[in-house]
Formats: sequence, structure tokens, C-alpha cells
Amino acid sequence: MMTSNFKTLNQKHKWLLPVLILIIAVLIITALVATKPQPPKKETTEKSWLVSSEPLKFRSVSPNIALLGHVESPFDSKLSAAINSDVLSVPVRDGQIVSQGQVLITLDAREIKLYVAQRQADVDELSAQIIAENNRYNSDKSSLVEEQKLLDIATQGVKRQLKLQKSKLGSQERVDSAETLRAQKSLSLNARKLNIADHPSRSNQLTAGLNRAQTLLSDAKIDVERTLIIAPFDGVITAVNVAPGERVQLGQTLVSLYDRKNIEVRAQLPNRYVALVKASLAQGDLIQASAESYGITNQLELKRLSGQANQSTGGIDALFTPLIPTELKPSVMQTTETLSSTLILNSTLKVQVTLPPLQNVATLPLSAIYGSDRIYRIEDGRLQSINVTILGKQLSSTGGQDRVIIQSNALKDGDMITTTQLPTAISGLKVIEREL
Repeated sequence: MMTSNFKTLNQKHKWLLPVLILIIAVLIITALVATKPQPPKKETTEKSWLVSSEPLKFRSVSPNIALLGHVESPFDSKLSAAINSDVLSVPVRDGQIVSQGQVLITLDAREIKLYVAQRQADVDELSAQIIAENNRYNSDKSSLVEEQKLLDIATQGVKRQLKLQKSKLGSQERVDSAETLRAQKSLSLNARKLNIADHPSRSNQLTAGLNRAQTLLSDAKIDVERTLIIAPFDGVITAVNVAPGERVQLGQTLVSLYDRKNIEVRAQLPNRYVALVKASLAQGDLIQASAESYGITNQLELKRLSGQANQSTGGIDALFTPLIPTELKPSVMQTTETLSSTLILNSTLKVQVTLPPLQNVATLPLSAIYGSDRIYRIEDGRLQSINVTILGKQLSSTGGQDRVIIQSNALKDGDMITTTQLPTAISGLKVIEREL
């Protein structure tokens, strides 16, 4: 009976042993962890970035700006036909350099010469009429005296016949004949006087006709000269639109050329520089620029600004001309012609302009600029963000790195500016300046 009860009790408390073992194991592990030796704590330090820097120095700086220029000429001419004629010869070709007065195209002059001969005949005819009118006038003046004498004689004859009629010695028929003769002489005298009185008007009319004929003759002679199409200046041919044998009409374009000695480069000047440039031009300051064309660097001078602004893009066009060095002697074969020969009409080129000096500005390398208008000043080993105004570039004259011209009221001489581009640059970032 007791054995049976013991077995029953043993079966009921069988699970206690594993639980007890688990509790003991947990206690042992906890004791081990609690008594584990602790490693020494390491203090965390803030990371410092190594950067390069340079001090600011405010001074007077001439900015350089890059503009996109277009070569043009104020004397870009299209020569057209002034008469209807046939083309005899075309001695020039596109791209050929020509001199002032050189024949470019020859037109057939035979038709115009016939017209000149006709106009000359009109002049000769009117000249002869004027001579005849003057001779007639002189003759009328001489005949007027004789006409007056004949009238006086006829008048006396009438008086005699009337006296004889009263004395019963003459007839009425004789009186009538004498009166008829007197009337005829009176009419002849009046006609002579009228011719003399009309002489000035007839002379003026003939003179006016002669002047008109001479004008038409001169115009015809000019048309003869127009059969030779000549270069109005030293230039370069840009187009030849006719060939020998063609019939050209009045006003038809024959050849195009531009003046080699009057080349200009037109480039758009941004609005922020317009006031500065206008003030410099008003004071007579020289504003120089350079433009490379086909491997040759051309020195330019800003002559004037355009009279109107560009509505689509803003700014005002600046017009540059090739600059002749003052030290060149007349014997040196380098003139405006040779200086501008590399500037080809309608070509596009990059123009580097040196503007008048800006006051109270500083320069920094391009690596100091973050974004478009931000730099970092170093204060107490930390960065401080400052917005600045970018006024342009200062090109290196020694082939080194170009520098950016900045202006800001928040900066002063001696401020240390980082010149290293940090990808994580923010205000408050700790930095260490690299020793030079």
C-alpha cells in the first residue's frame, strides 16, 4: 500500500527536477555576467576636416567676362543693276579679296551708248535752235528801224493823197491805195515788235529744253558708267549671283561684298555691367577684349553700345572693333586690314572682355565657391556660411588658375576663407587649416 502511494507521489513531482536545474543554470549565467570584468570606456571625439584656406584682401580688380560674339560689318553691300543689260564678264569669285575701284562685273554698254547718242542729238538740236532764235532777234531789232521808216513814208503818202484830193488833183482810188500801204506797213511793224517782245520767253523755253536734254544726256552717260560694277571699298566677295550672258533687270542683285576695314564684333553685355561700361565710355576709358578666330587671337576695343536693348534675353549689345597696337610703324605690314582679316563675316566666336576696375572687391579661387553664391569663413576652427555677390572672373595672366571676384558687406580684410570643396560643408563643421 505504501509502495503504491510513493509511486503515485513520485509521478506527480517528476517535472520539478528539470525546472530546478533550469533555475540553477540561469542563476549561474547571471552570476557570471554580473561578475564579468568591464572594458575601459573610450571617449568619443568630434571629427575635424583638413582644409586649405586663404585670407581675404579687398582691393581694386578688373573683372573679365566671357561673351558670345558675332562678326558683322556696317558696310555689307549688295550691288544691283542700275540698267537693263546683258552680262559680258564676271572676273571675281566668292571669297575673293578685292580693292576699291576694281571691276567686279561688266555689262554690255552698246544699248546705253546708242541712248547717249540720241540724247546728244537732242542737245545739239536745241543748241542750234537757240542760236537761230538769237539771230532772229538781232535781225528783228535791225529791221525794226527800217519798218518804222517805211511806215512813216506810207503815212506821208496818205497825207499827200488826201491833200491832192482836196485840191481836186487826186482821186479816191489813190487815197485808198496809200491808206492800204500804210496799214500794211503798220501791221508789219507791229509783228516785228511782237517778235522782239516774245524773244525772252522763246529763249527761256529753248534754254529750259536744252537744260532738260543736257540732264538726260548726263543721266545716260552715268548709265554708261554703270555698266562697270566696281568695288566701292576694299572688301571680300560674299556672293556672285550672275554669269556671263545673262540678261539682268533694273534692281537685280549682282554681287555682294563687305568692307574688310570696317569689321565689328557684336556681343550681348549683361545688364549688371551696362552702367559700369557706359560710365567708362563717357570718361573715354579704353575697354579691351580678345577673341580667338581660326587659331589667331584678335585684340578688340569696345567702341559703343547698341541704341536698343534685347527684349528676348535682356542686356545691350556691345560693338567691338579690331585694335591696332600704337607701337606699330607705318612700314610694318600690319594694318586694320590684316588685323581684321581673320574675322570672317557672320562667324561666331568667344569674346573675353576686360572691364573697368571694380572698387572694394576680393578674389577667390573657384574651389572656394559653393553653389552659385556661397562661401565658408573659418571662425574658431569652424565653418560659417556667407552669401556673396559674384561680379565676374579675374583671368590669370600667367596661365595659372582663374579667380572669382566677390563682394559682400559681411566680409572684411583678413577673413580666412576655406578653398577646399567639402561634400559635407555646413555651418558649424569643425575644420583644421592646412599649413602652407
